[in-house]
This record gives sequence, structure tokens and C-alpha cells, in this order.
Amino acid sequence: MSALVSDELLARSSQRSERLRLLSHSTEPALKAVVLTCADHRVDPAHVLGLEPNDAVVLRNPGGRVTGDVLRSLVVLSAVAAVEQLSGGVEIVVMHHTDCGMSRLGGPGHLGLVADYLGTTVEAGADVPVIDPRMSLRHDVAALRALVGATPVTGLLFDVESGRVHRLE
Repeated sequence: MSALVSDELLARSSQRSERLRLLSHSTEPALKAVVLTCADHRVDPAHVLGLEPNDAVVLRNPGGRVTGDVLRSLVVLSAVAAVEQLSGGVEIVVMHHTDCGMSRLGGPGHLGLVADYLGTTVEAGADVPVIDPRMSLRHDVAALRALVGATPVTGLLFDVESGRVHRLE
């Protein structure tokens, strides 16, 4: 029988455990940031943004989209911060990327699936950008800004070809 991937992951974790043990165990991220990005294996924010353990809270889902699940997660994270009496607020960073698999779901054959995922109707979902990562990022940043008030929300776009990240203004 061949080795399981989980065996490799456990071996890697064991090698890193001593270094991780020495890090801060505070529930407050060092950079005071929440990063929302795509679940795509090419867009790991630790690599793309140079995040180290304890730097930021990271939320990942298909497309890095603002969904009901993301909003519920942000509410729970806010409650934890309040209970822990953490200092100050955080910046929310939304990072989409080029060549996203979600862009393949922009046609009429997937309207129902995309609408359900984004928590909207098929009719309203037809107006939610999926194909163009710049448009989808602008849409999600605007949606979050409307909901979180004074909390800063920044949009970043990762180009998978060049490996560069750009702020979307």
C-alpha cells in the first residue's frame, strides 16, 4: 500500500513543531488583519503575501468571495476579539486572482450554482461578476465596506502568471 498524503503532512508538521512552539500564542494576529482569498492551491497567502504563523487570520473559499459563510465567520471573529479584549480593530484584505476556476462558472449553465453559493437569486446572481477578477474584487470589496463601516477593507489582485500582487483602487 502506498503512503498517504497525511503521513507526509504529519512528518512536515513534526519538523516544524519546535519553531511553532516558540511563537506567540496570542489570539490576536500580529498584523491585525483578516485575509479572505481563494481556496486555489496556487494562491496560498502564506506564500503569496509572505505571511508567517500568527500574522493574520486567513479565510479561504472558492473565488475568495464574500458569502454568507464569510460574513458569519467575521461576526464570530469579532465576538472572540471582544471576549478576549483584543486591542484595536483589524484590516480586512480581500485577495482575488487571475485564472480563477470560478471564472469558468460565469455562463448560463452555472447561474443556479453560483447564485446559491453567493446567497442570492438566479436573477440577482446574473449581475454578480464572476468572469473578470478585477470586477469581482471591486464588487466584494464594496459589499464588505457597506457592511463593516469604519473597518478598513483593501482589495488585492494576485496575478498567477507574474506572481505579483497589486492593490486594486
